[in-house]
Amino acid sequence: MKPSCWKASPSNVTILILALIFSGASAYAQTNGLKADLRSSAAVLTPPIAGGTLPTAPAGGVVVANQTWVCDASAGFAPVINTEPGVIDSFLAIGTQGNIKLPISATTVPATCGQSAFHSDGFAYVTQAVVDTKNTPSTARGVLRVDLDPNTGGFIGVASYIATTAGLDGNQPTAAALGPDGNLYVGFLKNGNVKRIINPDLGSAQTVESVGNTPQGHPARAFAFIGSDLYIASVDALSVIHNATSASCTGGCNAVTIADGFAGVSHTGITSDGVNAVYFAVAGSSDTSQIWRYTPSNAFFTFVSSSGTDKNGANSSSFNFAAGKTNLLTLDPTGNLWIGDDPSNTGTTGAGRLWTISAASLATLPAGSSIGGTNLQAILNVLRGPWFMGFTQSGFEPTFNADGTFTATISSSTGVTTVSGTWTLTPPVVPQPFANPQGQLTFTDSNGVVLFSANFLQTNVDTLVAFQPWTTSLGAPISGVLSKATP
Repeated sequence: MKPSCWKASPSNVTILILALIFSGASAYAQTNGLKADLRSSAAVLTPPIAGGTLPTAPAGGVVVANQTWVCDASAGFAPVINTEPGVIDSFLAIGTQGNIKLPISATTVPATCGQSAFHSDGFAYVTQAVVDTKNTPSTARGVLRVDLDPNTGGFIGVASYIATTAGLDGNQPTAAALGPDGNLYVGFLKNGNVKRIINPDLGSAQTVESVGNTPQGHPARAFAFIGSDLYIASVDALSVIHNATSASCTGGCNAVTIADGFAGVSHTGITSDGVNAVYFAVAGSSDTSQIWRYTPSNAFFTFVSSSGTDKNGANSSSFNFAAGKTNLLTLDPTGNLWIGDDPSNTGTTGAGRLWTISAASLATLPAGSSIGGTNLQAILNVLRGPWFMGFTQSGFEPTFNADGTFTATISSSTGVTTVSGTWTLTPPVVPQPFANPQGQLTFTDSNGVVLFSANFLQTNVDTLVAFQPWTTSLGAPISGVLSKATP
């Protein structure tokens, strides 16, 4: 049964505004974000690649001098190579010479890479989550220490595992950050424990201390420090352990959730400038992965990016972060942001991608506001089955399918017609001054005609409200309300 059409009038507009207010909407100001530069993927590189290969689910990374290292699911901890020497913003590949296979053991099964951390003394620390335990002893699992030349970024020493007697490998380490105290802080894929490895640069049997836990003890994805505060990207939250380096933090210093607008959404990466900017990545389905910046000094959020193109303006695509693991997100010494994703959800070798956003571009971002993300996933979760929207000359009832298609009936005084096509939900083109989940919802029929496209704001689980400007071939909407036909 279709809901009745809602007539536009001053009183009804007032009711709509009040509904938005009481549904938890609050003012904020954001940007449409930056376009990232696609630097490596099957779309821009054609194998064979001399001395290199396409990325596969790139996870942790460090940039030492001018050399980037990435923990690649197929190639291991590997240097990134330039495929076009002398070209600005050239296309890149994962190096196959000088890379370190993970794990270092007699197995042909690659370890699942996690986050990496680098100390100015030349040591990089690489976490390995899932390892072939049948053929890999515990002394070759967990956290790997790699000796790099701090002046060139080249590999100059042996790679060895640390804290091998502490049993870290069993909990599958996947997050790592060096604290200002020189100790290494580690999080895990299997649980929410936060551990401190004392003097990680010395020997292989370090003392390991408990610090605390992530919110609700849920698995971590990545860590980043600003001062002594440890910021955490976990499977469903952004959080912080204040003064995590304190000697009094011996198990009871638990993380406090930061309300970033993405509660329940997998946070797949985090990095910081060490001063006052925390960048975090959230994964979503149907091209809804996004990167945001959090400013601790004023608790402001700024939307950073959700997509990009290559240097020629081609191969436009949205990010696709793999929700089940750590994805590459790191700042290099000059302030450029490095990003890694994998549209195959880590299922296909060579399907990963590398992106960058320059420090100059990041500097153009506005200060943001106290309200966080647009949370497209909250809308995606309810777009199933039949919905209804009234227009001045017709009624539009689309049925959403999970594969991004729809079928719809259009009822008017002349009869009922049936159409089909595709629907997309992307970040809002013109964000509205409310904290509710919102996104640009577009219906395109099988002939390529846009039936309706607008920024929709979610007011409750079965109601979305459209805001101008909109594109329509169905006529003017009566109220802009899209309601679930069978709530």
